[in-house]
Amino acid sequence: MGGTGISPKMTAVYQAVIELFTEGADLNNLTVAEITAKAGIGKGTAYEYFSNKEEMIAGALFYEMKNACQNLCRRFEQEKDLCAKFNFILMDMEEHFANTNCFFRALHVLMDHSAISAKLREMVRTKREDEILIMDMIRMLIEDEMRDAKGLTGEEKEYLTMMVLSKIICFAIYQFGAKNELHLESGAMRALLCRNVRSEIENFKSCMIGA
Repeated sequence: MGGTGISPKMTAVYQAVIELFTEGADLNNLTVAEITAKAGIGKGTAYEYFSNKEEMIAGALFYEMKNACQNLCRRFEQEKDLCAKFNFILMDMEEHFANTNCFFRALHVLMDHSAISAKLREMVRTKREDEILIMDMIRMLIEDEMRDAKGLTGEEKEYLTMMVLSKIICFAIYQFGAKNELHLESGAMRALLCRNVRSEIENFKSCMIGA
């Protein structure tokens, strides 16, 4: 996990939270003592950088999601089109299954009603423009694909963003156990999802031209 712009002690706390989370810890029941023990620092030292446990955990989740998405964006820039970039995202999810599991558990935390969720939502809401999360990453793909489309509204862009996100979630569900029931190879599943995304966007473009 990258720690650019933050102190080594903060990075240690963030890394400790992510490691505990990846190991299956319930974030709402996680204690400061468990976090600092994993980080190898004292509780007093941690409180020099954080006001409370929620700030430690929400900060760790935010920076892990941000760094993962920014790294992924840099890596798939060389891919030539939407399908290639989308397939690259799916392949990365498959290659880093543990990180993907952690990522989607973090999305679940983002949607609950805990103090951690409230702090995480605040961080997402007030993030800088150069801090890229999954929705920003997908919007970049859509904007690049639809750059020649005239009259694309904000609502239409958000619809396409959610459509692509739904396919990513579909592949995550497939990874988390459905593949054993479907008897479908991951390469075939990726190809079907890529084809579906391309078809959806092409149909959308056709409707815009015909309108």
